[in-house]
Amino acid sequence: MSVVLVGFAIIYSSITVAFAQEEHITANPEPPLEKAVTLEELEKLEAYPDAYQAMSPEARIDWLNSQVEQTDDAVELYRFRRSLAFEYFSHFQSPEADKYCQSNAPLSFDLVYRYLCAMAADESYETTIDTYLKLYEDATEVGDEVIIAQVLMTLGWEQSGNGDIKQAFESYNEALSLGEHLDFYALNDAMANLASLYVIHGDENYVSKGIELHKKTIKRLQQKIQDEPGEATYLKSSLVVARFNTGVAYALHLRDYGEALKWFKLVNSTDISLPNVKLSSLLFSSMSAAYLDEFVEAEQYLAESYKQPEVDSTEFYYLYCYRELVRHKIGKDADMNACLPLHDNTPLEVKIDVYKRISELDDESLRSQGQEHFYQLFIDKLEKRLKQSSSPVASTAELYRQQQEDRLKNELLEKEVALKTAQQKQIEGQYRLVVAMSFILILLMLLVYIRFSQKRRLARQYKELSIVDTLTGLKNRRFLEQNIERELGYIKRTQGTKESNELGIYLIDIDHFKQVNDTYGHAAGDKVLIEFARRINTAIRDVDLFVRWGGEEFLLVARLEHGQKSMMALANRLSEAVKQAPFKADENTEIEVTCTIGAVIYPCADKSTMDISWNKLVKLSDMALYYGKHKQRDCWVCIESIVQPESWDRLLAQDFAQLVETREVTVSSSFEKSEEE
Repeated sequence: MSVVLVGFAIIYSSITVAFAQEEHITANPEPPLEKAVTLEELEKLEAYPDAYQAMSPEARIDWLNSQVEQTDDAVELYRFRRSLAFEYFSHFQSPEADKYCQSNAPLSFDLVYRYLCAMAADESYETTIDTYLKLYEDATEVGDEVIIAQVLMTLGWEQSGNGDIKQAFESYNEALSLGEHLDFYALNDAMANLASLYVIHGDENYVSKGIELHKKTIKRLQQKIQDEPGEATYLKSSLVVARFNTGVAYALHLRDYGEALKWFKLVNSTDISLPNVKLSSLLFSSMSAAYLDEFVEAEQYLAESYKQPEVDSTEFYYLYCYRELVRHKIGKDADMNACLPLHDNTPLEVKIDVYKRISELDDESLRSQGQEHFYQLFIDKLEKRLKQSSSPVASTAELYRQQQEDRLKNELLEKEVALKTAQQKQIEGQYRLVVAMSFILILLMLLVYIRFSQKRRLARQYKELSIVDTLTGLKNRRFLEQNIERELGYIKRTQGTKESNELGIYLIDIDHFKQVNDTYGHAAGDKVLIEFARRINTAIRDVDLFVRWGGEEFLLVARLEHGQKSMMALANRLSEAVKQAPFKADENTEIEVTCTIGAVIYPCADKSTMDISWNKLVKLSDMALYYGKHKQRDCWVCIESIVQPESWDRLLAQDFAQLVETREVTVSSSFEKSEEE
């Protein structure tokens, strides 16, 4: 839990360093030319006017946008758009910052901008780690130790969240060894983050050590606020995060809910705006009150949580799970689909805590599901991680932490802190880490023992639960079944808000695929399926759900920002992507391949009828698909609306062509567009 939320501290310090260097761009020895912009050209640009620094964040963004509109110089445009990315990211608008990173990609020598774009991106764990490692290599090549230290701390946090405990401690070990290159803010955040690693991965002694380090961080920040009032905004935000993480340590790791509630109340009363922190604090306040049997207070915090903005990242979807756990605890209807299973981006320690809580519920069915997910988590992640020997690197990290804390206290007039010897610290760190890891291993092995009698049955089930299609590499039907309810739930929640979207459900079928197999053989057919999947993937976003539905049928679920217009545009893009060039059956044989697409927009009727199941939406897409097949193939048919949706079963049983003719169903199609043209 703390991994995700303490991550705010990392971002703050990174922003501080980044802005301090924004006008300075570190270069490789021989910077390559990219987009006609070079290091020399950037260095010749005049600094922004003095008035820029005094502007409010909104005024800065307006000023930068006006400069973008007024210039067509590539060098100026790069700098203005780069600054816009910094402004958006520093005010917690990562999606907006990421848009500028995508449209104004960082130059290879611009390490600070590359670091910001890496943090703003919402990528898979593997992609994120690769990005940071490449940045680390380039920063090492030019000797930029500030960026090296920042990247190592962020890398350690990502590794910890994924359960790579040994690697996380090694990253922090190396970062803290560069402590003399970090300012107060970055170094203080490193200490806070390391404290959270102790809380997350340690035994009771290490959890207590982590809490004490958090409290020391709070005292340092309070003193710094008095000494440097000009930095109060950043410092107060860091103070909120430190208090929140202290509450998390008490609530989730010591289960001392009375003490946790004291710290969460301090967070709830603040006027500092941090994305997702207020929502998280209210939900954990509600949970703490519920476990103390203070149900009235728990309901008050729960009601207040619904007034907070929705989460904007898959990394925070688990908050909806905690909300449902609280509802179950206080006797309200709860939807555990938010928990079973949790999203892949959910940090490992969150999965452990959630599945453990579900395993403790009095509902036998939910308890069984929680135990099964816990067991699978052990098989997939924990068993290998627990075998790592993390003690030596943890003890070294503890030694560096003590050394750097001494430096921090000197800055804050705490001058005479005695350090224990390196040998004593190594022995103490090794012993405590071994005890911590042994304790976790014993708990998990106990759970494995309890479930051992069901192992054969579970093994058969898990084999059947595979979510990847082995031929195309796409996810399969089961993966869609596990995730589509989340997409429908998001559409329902955002209806009527400024983030309101629609959902497009596309069923895509390769035309005359049987003829391909009969004429060229099944090996050629497999090549067509693989290439077909690849081409569709190039036309969609990474966040869209794209699966192999069966045989030559594929299913796509995509959010639509502009409703029907976006639905038709995407259908057309998919069709063109498929037939952009012939498919190769072998070196000498090419095959012309087309596809037919049936699609439906959700909601496709009055908002009062939004509870239609996803299976029926897929059936509607299938009806539209075969309507297109009957008409001509190599086309798309999109259902825009249903006039009388009172009886879905009647509509689904009727002839689709008749529904279109009587205008009970409104469609648009590529062949109609062709006729109009």
